[in-house]
This record gives sequence, C-alpha cells and structure tokens, in this order.
Amino acid sequence: MKKILFSLIGFLTITGCVFAYNAYNNLSSEQCVAGRGCCSSHGGVCGCQNGRSRCCDGTLSPSCQCFRDDVKGFEI
Repeated sequence: MKKILFSLIGFLTITGCVFAYNAYNNLSSEQCVAGRGCCSSHGGVCGCQNGRSRCCDGTLSPSCQCFRDDVKGFEI
C-alpha cells in the first residue's frame, strides 16, 4: 500500500511540475510574439483600412498589410 501511495504522490508531483513549466513557457513565448507583432504598442489589431492593419487606438500600421479573404468573407 505504501508503494502505491508513494508512486501516486511522485507521479502527481512530476505531472504538476511539467504542467507548470509548460504553462510558464507558453505564456512567455506568447508575450514575445505579441511584442513584435502588428500594432503591439497600439492595443493590437482591430481591423483593416485601405490595405493596412488598423490598430485599436485608431492608427494605421506602417508595416503590416491586410487583405480581404474571399473564401471566409472577412478582412484579415
């Protein structure tokens, strides 16, 4: 009985550590991508205007383009 209990505790400890490590790494990698993306310092992308990404603060991105996706019927 003790072997089963210790095995279960060990498994749960290792699983918890792996989950926490993966959650931390996914969060930090998303933050890095967001920091380099279109409109990253202007609140993100909220639309498309004249072929340029429109940032959420109303400015147009000088470097990011957008276009209409005819298959899905919306601008990306």
